[in-house]
Amino acid sequence: MNTQKNFFRIPGPFPLDSGAALSEIEIAYHSYGTKNEAGTNTVLVLHALTGSSAAHEWWSGLIGSGALLDPERYFIVAPNLLGSCYGTTGPESLNPRTGRPYLASFPEITPRDMARVVLRLLDALHIETVHLAIGGSLGGMVVLELALLAGERFERIAPIAVSAAHSAWRLAFSSTVRKTILAFDPSLQNREQLVRGMKLARQIAMATYRSAEEFDARFARRRNGPLFEVESYLEHQGEKIAARFSPYSYLTMTRAMELYDLAQGQSVERAARSLHGRALFVGISSDLLYPPQEIEHVASLVPNAEYRTLEAVHGHDSFLVDTGALATLLRPFLESRTNTPSRPVRIHPILSEHNISEEAVAA
Repeated sequence: MNTQKNFFRIPGPFPLDSGAALSEIEIAYHSYGTKNEAGTNTVLVLHALTGSSAAHEWWSGLIGSGALLDPERYFIVAPNLLGSCYGTTGPESLNPRTGRPYLASFPEITPRDMARVVLRLLDALHIETVHLAIGGSLGGMVVLELALLAGERFERIAPIAVSAAHSAWRLAFSSTVRKTILAFDPSLQNREQLVRGMKLARQIAMATYRSAEEFDARFARRRNGPLFEVESYLEHQGEKIAARFSPYSYLTMTRAMELYDLAQGQSVERAARSLHGRALFVGISSDLLYPPQEIEHVASLVPNAEYRTLEAVHGHDSFLVDTGALATLLRPFLESRTNTPSRPVRIHPILSEHNISEEAVAA
């Protein structure tokens, strides 16, 4: 598959929800396929917490020749979100005012800030209409913010594994995960200590990204030397995140997810009613972070929206692992020409030894 990574610079000042401003922003993005003459075949793909713009790598089951999102049919644009460390401006970027990396001085950001950056990219690419905007977890938050900010540009949206805001339970858990990192270095100056904290924080978070059913089937109480196999797995996940991600970006983006609030001072009902394009909300049966009933409730408030449950054992990460079943669920929505939502259905993937042991980039 022909892929291309590109960069676009947004001159500042770029105001943020926090009241701060960035003097300039560089956004990295991958593109796949070609925009048609009518400009009606664009699909916008948005990654989760530690994902990148290389969507063909972490969503290979959905993107590629013959797949649901086929570059021979669609022009696929996948940006790296603001605050990340894969090419778009974030804590590891140089502050133009000082010539040094932002690190702990990077300002607080929100998913709405991320959405505004994505809209500037769409403007630069002369994309007036997006056929589908899709993303899971943090990516789903940004999808919903885009629909609020510029709903007329999006024919269809598919937010996956996300509702209208973090619940109190998720706020409690997420803030504890961040404080695990901070406990290793409250000054935020010692990178080595912050990386150690991120390794442990990732292990804690992984327990909520997956499910008890998967862990029991995959590891049971088997031992790997002095450790249980599940302990070895979690330590491996900690090492993986340390090798590829920034602790400063991890802190920045998890905080952004905590600040996400679709209502923004109004009622959720009123915010939901302002979403007028076609919408497909997807919940995951085993998701501890965003229970299906919570997502289904939000979908019920949105005009011209429908809801689907992906029955899968891989927890919150199922949208990255059970991609075959997810594609089956999404296809009627993506390809339908009607504006009338269809009846809810549940998609049941086949649980096999292959997909129970498959690893994906965790949310």
